[in-house]
Amino acid sequence: MANSESAAGQIRSGPARRIQLSAGGRGVTRVELFLDLVFVYAFLNVTNLMAANLHPEGLLQGAVVVLLLWRCWVSFTWLGNVVRLDRGLLPPIVFALAVTLLLIGVAIPEAFRDRPGGWPGPLVFVAGFLLARAGALLIMTYARWDIEHAPRPVRRAWLPVCASAPLLLGAALLPAHLPWNVEDLRLALFLIAAAVDYTGLRAVGQGNWQIRSVRHWAERHSLVVLIALGETIISVGISRGLAGGPPITWSVIGGSVQGIVVVAVLWWAYFDLAQPAAEQAMERISGTGRSVLGRDAYDIRHLPMIGGLVLLALGLKHALATTEPSTAHLWDRTHVLILYGGVVLYLLGLIGLERRTIRLLGRSPILGVLLLLTLLPIALRLPVLGVLGLLAAAVASMVLADLTLFGGRHRALHRAVEPGVRAAAAVTPKELFFDLLFVYAFIQVTVLLTRRPSVVGLVQGMALLVLLWWAWCCYAWLANVVRSEAAVVRLGMLVAAALTLVAGIAIPQAFDRVPGGLPGPLIFVTCYLALRVLHLGSFWLVTRRDPALHGQLRRAVVPAGAALVLLLCASLFIPAQEPITPVGTALWVTAVVVDLGGGYLVGPRSWQVRSVEHWTDRFALIILIALGEAVISTGVALGSRPMSGSVITAVLLSSILLAALWWTYFDRDAAAGQRALQTSTELRRATFARDAYTYLHLPLVVGLMLVAFGLRTTLAHVGSSSAAGPTALGHYTLFCGVIIYLLADQLIWARTRHQLRWRQVFGTLVVAALAPLTTPLPALLRLALLTAATVGLTVMSSAHT
Repeated sequence: MANSESAAGQIRSGPARRIQLSAGGRGVTRVELFLDLVFVYAFLNVTNLMAANLHPEGLLQGAVVVLLLWRCWVSFTWLGNVVRLDRGLLPPIVFALAVTLLLIGVAIPEAFRDRPGGWPGPLVFVAGFLLARAGALLIMTYARWDIEHAPRPVRRAWLPVCASAPLLLGAALLPAHLPWNVEDLRLALFLIAAAVDYTGLRAVGQGNWQIRSVRHWAERHSLVVLIALGETIISVGISRGLAGGPPITWSVIGGSVQGIVVVAVLWWAYFDLAQPAAEQAMERISGTGRSVLGRDAYDIRHLPMIGGLVLLALGLKHALATTEPSTAHLWDRTHVLILYGGVVLYLLGLIGLERRTIRLLGRSPILGVLLLLTLLPIALRLPVLGVLGLLAAAVASMVLADLTLFGGRHRALHRAVEPGVRAAAAVTPKELFFDLLFVYAFIQVTVLLTRRPSVVGLVQGMALLVLLWWAWCCYAWLANVVRSEAAVVRLGMLVAAALTLVAGIAIPQAFDRVPGGLPGPLIFVTCYLALRVLHLGSFWLVTRRDPALHGQLRRAVVPAGAALVLLLCASLFIPAQEPITPVGTALWVTAVVVDLGGGYLVGPRSWQVRSVEHWTDRFALIILIALGEAVISTGVALGSRPMSGSVITAVLLSSILLAALWWTYFDRDAAAGQRALQTSTELRRATFARDAYTYLHLPLVVGLMLVAFGLRTTLAHVGSSSAAGPTALGHYTLFCGVIIYLLADQLIWARTRHQLRWRQVFGTLVVAALAPLTTPLPALLRLALLTAATVGLTVMSSAHT
């Protein structure tokens, strides 16, 4: 939405001088990615709404909620394309809107049927939706009102919201006063309101309602698809609940691997060709045509893809929960139709996208749709693992067809889009997909803490987190050295992602053996060993083409090999149904120390960074995704509670706390670290990359995982007047997580600028003092005091810096 290119980057005068209009050619900001993580949580929480009513009516309710959520997300996408949401006064406003979005996500299970004992859930959902829609439009109106010819399109954008608002409010309030079927009336009014709201998309391309940055537009849509794919995998991982107690069996592992194959192929189908080709098609045209194409190809044709992923997540969650003989009776034909229907809907959206942008009918997606429809009658007669295997085989045939049957045209299309793909220096989709899997494994550490709520369990969880972090750092460095989108590189990354998923499933049982299941310790260690061997093998393939890396490989093999041998021995010293032995504990501790210390044993030259932007963005994104997963922990903790004042307050306080932690790192430190790397000599750059990123970012992640666990356990007791008894571990874990995060941020600043921020040190001590002082207080008051102290520290430190 640009008036002209001369307006790019314009800063408003007068009271709005701190609202900056966006410049063309820029990408998605980290504030927007944080928003997308909250949006995707809301999208996937629709599965809980549909799971409660697995009938056509329940599925239609879920579809209507997806329509409303997508319309809200689209408004924020247009806003981000016009205004820099990470500049001036807008970040705190955006975080306030993120609180509203999280509240919408928590209220989704009550969007049509109110739970007793709280506030009216449908009204909370509608009020949050209208507040989010109005908030985006208010910022847009304020930012563009005094630009020539802008008021008329902006006013036109308000009309659908004003017309749909009475319908939504009527749907929330009116049925409660009627004697007949309230859900049918509510559904009808919601559906009409969504149809009215979508008429606002017709304004796109009219007047100055234009796309300003094609890169931002395409990247924002591809990221929401990518995050939705990653969260779909997470739904596979949590399909057996968050207690971590059910035994791990071969059927669970086999079903999980089949699930990730399906998701990986859908990822491949979009990012292999359709995504770069669509972006380049938009770049080739300008003006009204570009904006109309952006609306048709992205706002409209990405909607069925997101809807398909929601259905796929629902189907996979039920599939993986019914793989055992004791639960097989819960799997029926409805689940098969949901599972296959989700994939078909995704592929139909992909076909429409390619047809609208590059004027081609994608042969492999059409083949996939035809195969799924043909195999559906067979799948309806198979057990759950057979259904998953047939689905995985059908979608995998799409990739095989592109490499063989349709290989000529596929290679020609690749050659056409390759120059634009090679020019990109940022984090690639396959890397972000991989990072989402690792964050899932990080979150599984909090499940281990829930299962073993003790100091010993805390130490064990941190040991696993260190190992996972070190494996991720090794892959992050390798991706920085090898900038390739070749099929073999993607395949290797997907294998690593599958190993990470299985390791994550085993994490809650990594230190004991559950009767009736496979040995959790051996599963985790085997997957971790395979991950590291895959990394070292990929490293060896790189050294064949780059002799300068030979010495680095030899130095890296020694500590990695020693740590892997120690871990394998440790897994064998855990007897069945007994605590870990002292010998096993010693082996675990030694393995962690050796593996983590390997970064110094190999020397600083082994950490040479070839792309500073890629390296810093990769670490910033893993912190950002970890923050997003902490937001999801809040939603999970409160999702089963009736809407009430205490629940809304808890959402508000936890969101403000996480926003303050985001600001602590991203306001100054992330940019300062990138500048330090760019201005350093080669050897100092390698040393700084190792110290400030691979080592000092680890406690940031540790702190966020502890915060996620602390929020989950603390918010489970919101509204209780009891003392610290049942939530003592969660209380201290939450405070310790914040303290560790703040101290790590201070250490990163000290390593970057060689000075301490004494105000932040003092503020961290205040937070530490609050931990024991607040234990007698109710859970919500503890959270309020912690949030107030963290926000005060952030504001004080930011103003001084």
